Amino acid sequence: MFKALSHSLRSTIVSSRRPITLAAAAVLAAQFAASPAASADGKFANVDLAPEKRGPVSELIDITALCGDKPIKVAYSDGYGATAWRKISRREFEVEAAKCPNITDIAYTDAQGNPEKQISDILGLAAQGYDVIVVFPDAGEAILKAMRQATAAGAAVIPWAVGLNFPGERGKDYLLTVTESIEETARNRAEWISKQLNYDGNVIAFGGLPGNPIVAAEERGWRPVFDKYPGVKVLEGPIDTNWDPSQYQKIMASLLSKYPKIDAIYADYGLGVMGALRAYEAAGKPIPIITAEDANELGCFWRAHKDSNPDFKLATTSGRNWMSRLALRKGVAAVEGIDDTEPSIILLDTKEDSTAADESLWPKCDPSLPPDALLSSTMLTRDQLRELFGK
Repeated sequence: MFKALSHSLRSTIVSSRRPITLAAAAVLAAQFAASPAASADGKFANVDLAPEKRGPVSELIDITALCGDKPIKVAYSDGYGATAWRKISRREFEVEAAKCPNITDIAYTDAQGNPEKQISDILGLAAQGYDVIVVFPDAGEAILKAMRQATAAGAAVIPWAVGLNFPGERGKDYLLTVTESIEETARNRAEWISKQLNYDGNVIAFGGLPGNPIVAAEERGWRPVFDKYPGVKVLEGPIDTNWDPSQYQKIMASLLSKYPKIDAIYADYGLGVMGALRAYEAAGKPIPIITAEDANELGCFWRAHKDSNPDFKLATTSGRNWMSRLALRKGVAAVEGIDDTEPSIILLDTKEDSTAADESLWPKCDPSLPPDALLSSTMLTRDQLRELFGK
């Protein structure tokens, strides 16, 4: 499974059936009862991690300068690991970790959309002594206490892709957050849609998992933009989809029956919105304006359908799966006592725009890769993507 990773590593997969997390959580709770909580802010206070620094992708570095020599264990706690986007994000984390010979253990947990399981996962990882715990916190504030307890136990806890208004206190509830400005990216997408509509038209806005901080941050960005243009109307949204393409398709089919005029679709997941496009195909209706994160299947679909659908305009931003690497680097640097002054807030620009005069900016399609590949969202090689998706 991990042919691309160093054979010297022992990769630990913590499954949903493994009872150790519950037992370990009980051990950790007992530890808290017996001793006062420590402050991770104090523990890592002498390390510069640039938590408020903003910058572009070009300012990111490789982990090898941050590995240090202290043996450490790292873990990735995922709230819901079933989608292709999640699988790529996990593999980014694992490939980056494999570059440090002193990382002796790589763990992965999948809460399968269950907040209680992710709480148990995080507490279990802390009780097992994982030094770095990178978290994709689908349940948002609901798992904040678990992150706080893991932080107090001495772990460098880093939630990522959470936007600029994630709840909790840096240094107490977690070490720091690593994210793009989701709000700014959403504003840019909404402005692009509004411009393509000539500021007059009906929009459907898709979301993902209910309560996810990404969905909330996206709405803080797009809603004020659409609200300021009287001619632009959001018919529904953000609509819960669980980021499942089949749900997009089912929901879109219903919306096409409900509304006679839908001019644009706002989405954050390119592979998910493919379900909506299949609903358009099944209904035999012209494809509208769409914005989302990039996906190989989405780019290939645009190239195959653009001539027969002149109103099918598409703009995408990077799905930034590689940001799990940045979160790992911040945690490793903290534990090793090495400054990491990379930006913690990444400024994303538009990666693809079908309306651009420069054809090099048009949506990309690589038929040699599987549809689930994310061409601008990953730092994995083509061979690593093929291995991941079994092609």
